[in-house]
This record gives sequence, structure tokens and C-alpha cells, in this order.
Amino acid sequence: MRLLAAFLFGLLTFPVKAQQYREFGLGYTYMAPMGPMQPYIRQGHGITLDYYVKPRKHPLAYGIELMITEYGFDRTQQAYSFGNGITMPMDIVVSNSITSLMAGTRYNLRQEGRLMPFVTGKIGYAWFTTSLNIYDPNALDDCAPIDSELLLRDGTFVFSPGGGLQYDLSGIFRKMRPDKFLFTLNANLILGRQVNYMNADAPEHHQPNATDVTARFINTQTQVVHPHHVGNVYQSYMQMMDFRAGFIFRHSK
Repeated sequence: MRLLAAFLFGLLTFPVKAQQYREFGLGYTYMAPMGPMQPYIRQGHGITLDYYVKPRKHPLAYGIELMITEYGFDRTQQAYSFGNGITMPMDIVVSNSITSLMAGTRYNLRQEGRLMPFVTGKIGYAWFTTSLNIYDPNALDDCAPIDSELLLRDGTFVFSPGGGLQYDLSGIFRKMRPDKFLFTLNANLILGRQVNYMNADAPEHHQPNATDVTARFINTQTQVVHPHHVGNVYQSYMQMMDFRAGFIFRHSK
């Protein structure tokens, strides 16, 4: 982890020469679990931010990528007891997400033309996070929760090979300077070691070896405290595909 952090810091502070591009990317991510994860996680949706440095007239680029994907979400209403003894109905929101930070390289198989295929290789770290937030349903103008709790966080080192296509948008917008704005499509396989994760919205057809996680709430009529199921904890090797569509802005001195 320290080596990865040192590499990322060096990349961000390394001076870019005049014959190099800085690339800033933003994209949509669709995540599909595979293999041992598939029975426990539904598909996820998220965003990807990336920063790459690419020498001009050279096929190799290197950089960093940040991906944030939500794969589970559950909202219910339960009675919440405050410290002063007042009990009110509150919205209980449980969300499951994956955050990954990776250093990578990209090799363009074609340097010229508007359509450029490429292959990638990345290594990094992925965090699985499940949080519980309590919101006042009557406070429509306040997005901050009145209480929150981190139910689970675990992570693993990951390796990710992939490939895709870049398209120079100057082919559509004639007044745009070539090599400035690009549209990109790519797919990546993400592999990691065993990791613990929760899912509030797991598929119902197959959930063996799961550990239940509950939170305690109060019944306003009987005043009886009861457990409320907020998800299951699973353990497996990390294995998934992510499919991305986005845009790249290239800046050069």
C-alpha cells in the first residue's frame, strides 16, 4: 500500500514536458460480478475519474484511476429513539459500495486516425464499504443524516487487465482541434484476493454461508426493541468485469 501511495504521489508531482499530454477522464461504469461473487452481488453503477500522462508520438501512457460504484441500496422506515427519550419514525438507508484506486498503463495499438484501439494493465487496491444512515423524512431541505454508522469495511489488492477503443471527436465536430477531446469505450477484468463484503440487496436465489447483520430499533406502540435485518456478510475472492463509457480531455503545454 505504501508503494502504491508513493507511486501516485510521484505521478501527480512529476513535471510534464512540453512533448507530453495530460489526460483527464470522466466516465460511467457498469460493474458485473463474476465467478464466486456472482451469487452475492447484483450489478453496480458508478463513475470513474482518471488522470494519465502520454508522450506525444508514443503508444504508452501511464496514470491513475479512481472508481466509485454502488451495488446495493435499501431504504426502510423504522422508529428511532433519541437520547432524550423522544421516538420518531426515520428513514433507514443502507448502501453498499466499492471504491478502487489503481495505477495503470495504456498501450495504443494504433497511433494515427480517429479510431484508436488500446490495451491496459492496472494494479491497485479496492475497498468494500457498507454504511447505515438515518434521515429525517420531514427535513426535505437537509441532506445530512442525523446519525450514521460504518457497518463494514474490508479491502484487497487487485489486478486488472483490459482493453478498449478511443474515438477522436474532431471527426464529428469539424471545428474542434484534433487530439483534444476523445470518446472512449473499454472493458476490464478485476481480480483480487478474498474479501468480506455486505449486500443489502443480494440476489434471492442463492445465499449460502451468509452472516446476518442487524440493527436494533424500537416499536412505538409496544415499546419493544426489535432487531432489523440490514444485510448479509459474505466472503469470496474478488472477480468482476467493469464496462466504461466516457470522455477524455487532453491538455498540453
